[in-house]
Amino acid sequence: MRVEFLGHGLHKDHTNTVGHYMIDSFKNDDYYSFVGFSAFTKMSGINRIKEELLEASKKFQSLKFYLGIVRKGTSREALQFLIDNNIETWIFCTEDQIMFHPKIYFFQGKHNYRFITGSSNLTSFGLFENIEASTFFEFSKTNQQGKKLVRQFEEYFEPILNGTDNNVQKLTQEVLKDLEDSGFIWPESKTNAEYEFVKSNKKAFAKRKKSKFDKGSLGKIESKPPSNNNDSDYIPVITQDYLNSWPDFFELFKEFKKENKDKGDKYSVVVPRDYKNPSLYNWYLKQKIYFKNKTLPPEHEELLKKEHFYFGDAHKLWQEWKDSTKLKLLQEAVDEGENIGLSQRYEYKGVRLGTWIQGIKKANKSGKKLDVMEKINEIFDLSSKSRTPVDTANRFINDLLEAENPEKASFQNRFNHSIRDRIDELPDEVQQDIVDVWFLVFEEERPLGRIRTRQKDRTDEWKAFRYNNAINPEGVWFSTYSAMGDLYSWVRQKREVKSRMDLVKKNFNEQEKSELRREGFPI
Repeated sequence: MRVEFLGHGLHKDHTNTVGHYMIDSFKNDDYYSFVGFSAFTKMSGINRIKEELLEASKKFQSLKFYLGIVRKGTSREALQFLIDNNIETWIFCTEDQIMFHPKIYFFQGKHNYRFITGSSNLTSFGLFENIEASTFFEFSKTNQQGKKLVRQFEEYFEPILNGTDNNVQKLTQEVLKDLEDSGFIWPESKTNAEYEFVKSNKKAFAKRKKSKFDKGSLGKIESKPPSNNNDSDYIPVITQDYLNSWPDFFELFKEFKKENKDKGDKYSVVVPRDYKNPSLYNWYLKQKIYFKNKTLPPEHEELLKKEHFYFGDAHKLWQEWKDSTKLKLLQEAVDEGENIGLSQRYEYKGVRLGTWIQGIKKANKSGKKLDVMEKINEIFDLSSKSRTPVDTANRFINDLLEAENPEKASFQNRFNHSIRDRIDELPDEVQQDIVDVWFLVFEEERPLGRIRTRQKDRTDEWKAFRYNNAINPEGVWFSTYSAMGDLYSWVRQKREVKSRMDLVKKNFNEQEKSELRREGFPI
């Protein structure tokens, strides 16, 4: 059983609110039934959970509210909303001095129960803003303590849950009108808790004489000494309750395998920490602990091995699966023509692929996940998005070569903005490419850094070698140094660097380009 204290309002940055847990539960596919008790209900509270509440009302098998009615406590807008959206609602209205005051939000699911009880009314202040305190329980449907809690809740509130209590009535349009006519229900702006109370509270507080609080009067508060116990060495006790519940959890484990069979044999037997049924994760963890410490009952070990239970490092295995899944998504995004950026904000189908890619790049700096980066580069060219000086310069060169009618002023501005101040970070060969391509396209010199002149175009010499049967009887474009002389290095550059070949490719006819391709030139 998982038990959490939900306190909110005291620390403004807190997100541990009843409202957040309700939203999460309405969105969770495991849950199919909800019962909510609230003493005061306002549209301000419903508005904060409205989207998820309406979605749940369509997919849940059962969704009910039981709401307290006192004069100026619950608003007309809130009740009208519940009527308009066909959300089953029951009211508790009595002439007695006692009032209906519980705040309970109970979710029932295929695997789990969630039970929240405390001080939070179904209002914006109650769910998110007031200083409130509640307790959150989450437990599997096989948990004995949890089953007892549900049974006690249902037995105590049975007359209200089944509508037999004299003060309980199902909410309809006629009932709402009757409550308004009798003065119980008022517009939201005139209800007590969020209008008159807050207003009068501010006025009264302004009249107080505020004396400075003496923190020294508390004395020195000693912090709790650190524990010497190593939690990783903890071995849970094998109790009779654990043994009795083991077959049920084993069946849940097999069901988990079926749900995750699309992940493959290796990954479908690893229960993640954030699995919708935390009790199953705890059970799964115990099997590994008992196995490691040689205390796992032999009959349990035999059954687990038949199901290929994974006793190794599950964290590493899940990371492999997550990387594999994201690689498939990345390939799909490329296939669909997505404009993939390297921003951490880039998402595809709700998955932050940008954050993942940046994480892989960071891991590479430490020599990790190199295989994953290699697969990313196989899917798409990261350099096309990179902002490193070399990649930026190569994009500049390629774009200038491929532009049909390049505007010199536009490329000049781009050079000044992206390359000029980083020229010393570029290798000589990349600087040479910029000089050469600038002359090729605009027919003017562009000296850079250490490179003062363009490289001589030796295409005519190269063609002369190709068609000289005396020294090149095979009629090839690339041969040995002894055959080509000092032309060898110039030609080899064209074969090894696409941007260098791009500088001269327009000098060849289609037949010659075809021959060059067969010899491995990037053309």
